[in-house]
Amino acid sequence: MGWNQKKARRIRRLAGIVVPTASKKHHLRSGTAEIAPAPNILGQYAQPKNEDRPQDGMSYEAMTNVGAWVQDFTYLKFQGAWYYLAVVLDVQTRQIVGWRLGASHSSELTYAAMLDALSKYPPPAILHSDQGSEYLSYKHRDLCERYEIQLSCSAAGKPWQNGYMERWFGGFKLELGVLTKFADLDRLHEGIAGQVFYYNTKRIHSALKMSPSAYAASLKPKPKSLDKVLQKGGG
Repeated sequence: MGWNQKKARRIRRLAGIVVPTASKKHHLRSGTAEIAPAPNILGQYAQPKNEDRPQDGMSYEAMTNVGAWVQDFTYLKFQGAWYYLAVVLDVQTRQIVGWRLGASHSSELTYAAMLDALSKYPPPAILHSDQGSEYLSYKHRDLCERYEIQLSCSAAGKPWQNGYMERWFGGFKLELGVLTKFADLDRLHEGIAGQVFYYNTKRIHSALKMSPSAYAASLKPKPKSLDKVLQKGGG
């Protein structure tokens, strides 16, 4: 007997198995930008994998060493209402350094996610986003000026120029699973916090071959042993 998608769906339904899938695109109405978008500073670090064969695609390896954070937000439909998850990701370590969940996709939400990140980590050299009004605010500009952070924006209508965040959201939603398993908004918030913690500290990142937090720890200079310090000092 042949095996097809219809039969597979019937067996899953009878067994009570729910397979999480990516949601349909939720089109957001953008507000009014307060500042002009910055140029795509991060884009200059994308290089062809082979100069003689541009069709082979681009390498983004150089981006990982310039001290950049990228930011974006996604939508979650929960109990008949829309909620928005703003996230900040460190390109080098792939860690989620800050996030906030809110009932509106405003500059207040994305600003709060950035404040969360800066409360725990040193500021980046570059902060990259798309051209959504949520990021083109006086608050973001003034915060970046205060910390001497260069703002960078993808070109309009080109979300793949913020590919690190696009890929992270895709995997995150699938791993978070169906939202009906959360009894209320507090449980949803706890579920997101747990999933971010799992991603940062437990999940093996395919590109890093370890968790993002373990990779970040490996980049820190190792303290000199006491014996070496004494030898250098003649002790």
